[in-house]
Amino acid sequence: MARLEKDLNIKLFKRIGRGLALTEAGTILYQRGLMLQSSWDDVAKTMAELSSGSGGVVRVGSAGSATQFLLPEVCKRLQRDVPDVKLEIQIGMNDVLFNQLEQHALDIIIGPLVGYNKPVVQHPVTADRVVVAASREHPLAGKPASLRDLSRYGWILPARTVSMRQWLERMFYENHCPALDVKIEISSLAAVPGLIASSGLLSFISENSLAEKEFASRLTRIDNDQLVMARRVGITYLKDAFISPATQQVIDATCAYGQQLSMK
Repeated sequence: MARLEKDLNIKLFKRIGRGLALTEAGTILYQRGLMLQSSWDDVAKTMAELSSGSGGVVRVGSAGSATQFLLPEVCKRLQRDVPDVKLEIQIGMNDVLFNQLEQHALDIIIGPLVGYNKPVVQHPVTADRVVVAASREHPLAGKPASLRDLSRYGWILPARTVSMRQWLERMFYENHCPALDVKIEISSLAAVPGLIASSGLLSFISENSLAEKEFASRLTRIDNDQLVMARRVGITYLKDAFISPATQQVIDATCAYGQQLSMK
């Protein structure tokens, strides 16, 4: 430690009681060291892919809704065109997935394109809308419902850190309606159509998911035009990220599917 401080001509540690803590310079050096380690790991991974002749492994974070209506088609294309590429898929909400992306635990995210506090590259692939939904037996099913009508019932929603919940709560706040009564918080709404239906709670889910058989047979959209959140869906990765050949193949396959959709 002393030699490192001498070489850099700056204090990296300070004494706190009987222990040591990083100074501001030490913290910056530590963070840069993690980035260098991650970069080396990326290089080693790519060299291993090239030397073995295999397609490589791509760590994909997928939003629940994208797992249903977008990822299956992307996987079909990859199996057809580049079958040696292996995917490791982590399903979750945008806040959790982006934390993993920042820590270089994921290579890309496939899901809604939302704003982040770090520079990212985003490739739009398709569009989606998020709407209010509930059991087909819900008292509001099959009839128009005002914001005040909706505020009288309980909800099942993701955590407050998720962008679509923030949008929904802001709509109620800006229209001077009572705060939402969230009875259940869950990490993935797309995985639990049965829970939404049996709980009798309102929810806010992808219209693409709602069209899927397992959702359509149990749930219905609650009619309120104010609570229709339009969003783009696609690929997100860190701006300074190293993109391996295998990761680029996944990006290309996803974007190609988006171009096919836009032509229909």
